[in-house]
Parts: sequence; structure tokens; C-alpha cells
Amino acid sequence: MWKYLALRKFGAVFAETLLLVWCVLVAYYARLHESPFSPTAVDKHQILPKALLIAIIFQLFLHLNDIYDFRQLQASKVYIIRLFQALVMATASLWILYYIAPVLTVGRGVFGLSLIFSAIFLIFWHTMLRMYFGKRTPKTKMIVLGTGNLAREVVKEILRRPELGIQILGFVDDNPKLVGQSVVNPKVIGTYQDLPKLVAKEGVDRIIVGLADRRGKLPIQELLDFKTKGIQIEEVTTFYERVAGKIPIENLKPSWMVFNTGFGVSKRLLIEKRILSIVASSILLLMFFPVIFLLMVLIKLDSRGPVFYKQARVGQDGGTFTLWKFRSMVQDAESDTGPVWSKGTREDPRITRIGKLMRKLRLDELPQLFNVFKGDMSFVGPRPERPHFVQQLTETIPFYNLRHIVKPGITGWAQVNYGYTNSMDLTVEKLQYDLFYIKNMSWMLDGLIILETIKTVLVKEGS
Repeated sequence: MWKYLALRKFGAVFAETLLLVWCVLVAYYARLHESPFSPTAVDKHQILPKALLIAIIFQLFLHLNDIYDFRQLQASKVYIIRLFQALVMATASLWILYYIAPVLTVGRGVFGLSLIFSAIFLIFWHTMLRMYFGKRTPKTKMIVLGTGNLAREVVKEILRRPELGIQILGFVDDNPKLVGQSVVNPKVIGTYQDLPKLVAKEGVDRIIVGLADRRGKLPIQELLDFKTKGIQIEEVTTFYERVAGKIPIENLKPSWMVFNTGFGVSKRLLIEKRILSIVASSILLLMFFPVIFLLMVLIKLDSRGPVFYKQARVGQDGGTFTLWKFRSMVQDAESDTGPVWSKGTREDPRITRIGKLMRKLRLDELPQLFNVFKGDMSFVGPRPERPHFVQQLTETIPFYNLRHIVKPGITGWAQVNYGYTNSMDLTVEKLQYDLFYIKNMSWMLDGLIILETIKTVLVKEGS
């Protein structure tokens, strides 16, 4: 998980969870005048697990409202509204939870004080975090070797993420004519011959090697000397993967995938995911049966045609299967055009009235629980594409077939980070997220994707 979560952000979440627990313990002491660590509090009132539950509920809704997105560091109006929404949603959820399971309650007085203390703390804490990330001096000084497209992209990612604490000193290139020119925001500050002087003068901590063609150009001896002196030397593809959460296919070599960690899909993990898929899809089909039945009726009343829409999709190992969805378009929507990219719910005139609502809430995907139960799909994985497009994409995009190593999913890393794609160029971007998922597939990553999917459905467009 550390590969795709900034340690500083994780540290802030961990510290905040502990402090939220402390707010509840202080509320317990203020209301009952008894130590929260006394035998009565620990054994009879179970205050510690109940305080942790409150902290987790608050953290869940802070995450769903993007409070931990530090790319906009100023305390803007949007940030204040989202923080207020998170506090209200967490409070309402706890009230509902206590109504359903009274045994979990900490008592009305303790709960009321906990809400007051937690709200005051969270407002103060997140305001201070943004001030800290916005005004502190970055601790890591970095230069980028090369001025190619991927080198520029990695710098853009760093500039969008001030919480990483990285200061870009500039680019270094073998072309002396580029010295002094602005490539992204930092300039080209020297040539390869200037490297020893720049490293000593600027106190460089890290060098990212972003050369598209290294043959005969890479200053290997200088880089080796820097590494022996404690300076981190990192290849741009590996660094970009960790910072951006995707694997760039530009200049990507099969040797990088062979010798790098990851891409070894665990058979045990696949078996465990299959067992979970059977159990979870069975439970969810029973839970959502009333919703499924209601949608079937509404679709029939809204427009002519079948309730379900069946479509061939490419699954694991390149095999095809029939994907089920609720029909959200008019009947025979592609009879005249053949397979075309979806334009999204706002621009596509083929989408029905109930179809717009279903797509907005992702309810048209509910029948795919049958696909998960049958074993065609998993809950998390690359979204399955149609054979017509797979053939085109495989011929055009390098490594596209790698996304068929694992079973496709209802949701995936690409969906929560990028959303719909409706062109060849956007599919390349989405593939980079899919490759990242396959390389780093784990239970923790699946859990993060499911949590992000819930946030996507509730508060923003995409997926």
C-alpha cells in the first residue's frame, strides 16, 4: 500500500484517527468524571472500541468528501463546505447506527460532547495541515535528467502534489542550447558536464533519470559516484508509477516489467478473490432484489425493448463472455452505426430517461453481479472491453493484452482515477492505470478501490 499512498498523508490519517479517539475519551471523562482507562470504562462500557468506531466513521466520511486531497492547500469555500458535509454525514450515520444497534452507543451525553470536541479538533487540525503543507520548505531536492515527454510529465505530477515535499531544482540535458529555457516550470539548469557542480552546490537528494534513449548518452560514472555518496538515483518509469499511480507505456520496455517487482499474479489471491466473489455477489443479489425488480418495471414503462442488455466482452486470457446490464439506451441503438464509443450521459441522445438516472447512480451495472457469481468477472479488475475495440486497441497500443491477465471487474483502479473513456487516446491513459493494478494487485489495493468507488458514486462523476 505504501507504493501508492504518500507516507505523509498516511501519517496524517493515522495521527488524526488516534486524536479522534482521544476526543471521545476526553468527552467520556468530562461527562462521567471517570478515567476512560478505568476497569468500568474498559470492561463495562467498552469505551475504547466504541471510540475507535466513532473515529473510523468520521475518517470514512472525511475521505468520501475528499478532505485529504491536499492539491488545493488554501482553505477555500469548497473545502469548508466539504468539511461541513463530512461532519454532518458522519453524525447522521452514527445516529442511524446507534438506532439499529444500541449496544454500540457511548451514551447521549458522551456522544454529544464527542461530536463537539471532534468538530472543533477537525476544523483546527485540517486548517493547520493545509497551512503546514502550503508554507513548509520541501525536504527533498531533486533534478531530472532529460527533457523528454515522460520527464516533463513526472515533474507536472510532483508540482500537483505539494504534500510530497519535493522541490524540483530543474532539468539537466545533454543539449547546451536548452540551458536556461523553461521546459515545464523549472528550467534546464545545466548539461551532463555540470552535474557534479550542480549536485554539490544545490545539495541534491535525488536524481530522476528520464532519458528516452540512453545509449551512449547516460553519464553512468557520475551517477554511480552520486549513488555511493547517498544520493538516490531512480529511473523515471518507476518513480512515475509511485507518484502518479499508473505505469507510463511511453518508452516502456518488456525488460522493465520482467526485472521489476510485481506482475506476479498470486494463485492464492485469485482463489481467495473467487471465493469472496461468490459469497459477496450472492448477498448483494439478495439485498438489491427489490431495487432490481423496481428497475425492471421502470425500464419497461419508459421505452420499448428488453429489460436487459447483453453484450459480448473480452475476459480473462482473451476469452469472450456475455456481459449483462440494464438497458439504458433505446432499442437497437447501434443498428445503424455499429459499435461506437459511449459519449456519456449528457451528450448521448441514445440514452433513455431512466437510463440517465441509472447511469448517474451506476445502477445499470447491477446485473453484472450475475457475471461475478458465474465467474466471468470479479468485483475489482480492469473493465471488460468489447471484442471489436479490443482488436483495434491490441494492434495500436503496446501491452494492451496484459489487462487480460486477470478477470475483468465491475470497478477498477482506472475507473476510480479516470472514469469513462470514449476515444483511443483516452484508452491509452486508462491502460496505464490498469497495468498499475495488475502489477500491484493485493487485498489492500482492492479495498482502496472499493472505498474510492463508493466515493465516486456518492460525490463525483466517473467510474
